[in-house]
Amino acid sequence: MEAADWKDGVITLLEPDSPYRPWRYAFGDSRPGDYSVMVLGTDPVSVLTLLGRIDHEGGLGGALFNDHWVGSSNLVDLATLAMVLDLDDAFTTWRFTDDDAERVILALHESRARGGPFLRWGHSSVSAARILLNFNGKCDSCDEEIDLRGIDARDRMHIHTADPLPRPTPHSPIRPVDHPGRYRPYRASLRDEVRDWPAVLCRRCHVRMRNGNFSSFIDFRFAQHPECRECGGARTQRIAYGEPVSPDYFGPWVYLGGCVEGADDWHCDNCEHEWS
Repeated sequence: MEAADWKDGVITLLEPDSPYRPWRYAFGDSRPGDYSVMVLGTDPVSVLTLLGRIDHEGGLGGALFNDHWVGSSNLVDLATLAMVLDLDDAFTTWRFTDDDAERVILALHESRARGGPFLRWGHSSVSAARILLNFNGKCDSCDEEIDLRGIDARDRMHIHTADPLPRPTPHSPIRPVDHPGRYRPYRASLRDEVRDWPAVLCRRCHVRMRNGNFSSFIDFRFAQHPECRECGGARTQRIAYGEPVSPDYFGPWVYLGGCVEGADDWHCDNCEHEWS
């Protein structure tokens, strides 16, 4: 199944009641339980790592998804997938059978390209589609719900992309004699290193960000927070209590306050002052 308009395609994956009908598919026999590969017309063309299943009526227009899994899926480049699997006709065929089908199913099932935040940076339409796949129904700026059921859903949201993450400077290959051992692989914390953050914005916040001449979503979020009551600094963070498994899912405008919930709501990144 293919959605030439990738944005409309992702919207229908997130909201089955959407009036959009972007998907096209081949005419032919299918059986209930058959897998359906979902192709998006991004640049480059990409494939969802989550496979659909043909419903009980057996029609190709009735692919089913577990909607709880959509946000944990990701996209892989179709051309690279075709080369790895030696599928010369991946751009032209509408059906995979026998060994070709098994290889595609296994490759997507075993893909490690899940919904991690590190894959969402960049300005390509693939990056934008990955950002939208992780949309939780609310604007990342004001937390207002964005309704995807209307005919104007595509215009109700704006996808803010961020510059690609720079590769870190490698350690020197020359090490002193008293060096403690091998270097561990480097992976900078997103929260500490990035200057911008990918986001899905409602129309109002998109206009406010543009009119305020903000190029970075991080700067835009901090500008909406109160100044520090102690030092007057403008880099204040809202405190979130708990111990998240993946801190990099939280933007730097959130301060992770630990598992013991306190009475304070705000934290100053400059002077460490906290207040409610």
